[in-house]
Amino acid sequence: MTWVRAAAHVHSSWSYDAEWSLADIAKEFRRRKYGIVLMSEHDRSFSPQRWIDYRQACAEASTDDITLIPGIEYEDGDNVVHTPVWGENVPFLGSGRSTLDLLRAAQTEGAIAVLAHPWRRNAIERYQPEWASLLTAVEIWNRKYDGIAPNPTSTKLAASTGLAPFVSLDFHTRRQFFPLALAVELSERPSPASVSEALRKGNFRPEFLGMSALRFTGGIEGTTLRALEAVRRGARDVLRKFS
Repeated sequence: MTWVRAAAHVHSSWSYDAEWSLADIAKEFRRRKYGIVLMSEHDRSFSPQRWIDYRQACAEASTDDITLIPGIEYEDGDNVVHTPVWGENVPFLGSGRSTLDLLRAAQTEGAIAVLAHPWRRNAIERYQPEWASLLTAVEIWNRKYDGIAPNPTSTKLAASTGLAPFVSLDFHTRRQFFPLALAVELSERPSPASVSEALRKGNFRPEFLGMSALRFTGGIEGTTLRALEAVRRGARDVLRKFS
């Protein structure tokens, strides 16, 4: 068994709001010591044929040192609840479906699904207990939306539902590079099949700077990071007023 670092929730130029090519993503994440990249392109820019083409493009951009796992970030009809989905030979599941319908379809196809950034647009208010058995994990720390500290609301949701805690970059630009990773335990080379199976079985752990990310959800470490994030956001808002 081998532990491999994975970057989760990464967007490329195949998404409407990102610019990095798959080749550049493979190169730069490998340089940062990742061996897996869990891609999560937006569903609204895809069709069944484009999904087939994309899966092939991910395979071609992968190397012996890094594997790009194709995935789609699905959103509900009014763009509130987002759900990244990964799996082997999973077809494109369509756009604008209700979250429950999407999760059922993903389970039927043998895919794994993760609830993304639950506090964004107050998506957590739409959470339904029926989702728990259909989800694999919930993002407790999303670099794009949560910044440099895990989100207390998302952490409480994971704890209350029993869903595994997940950490993600939500990578669109260089600003989202950050030392968050999923350490995934694999018994064979990374592939859509082996990685999704490891995630399904819970054979992964969320890390920050090589340590358990859960250390930073409370205590002195958590308090310190939340304070730093508050300062960062305050400085950002001030700078925006003068830009």
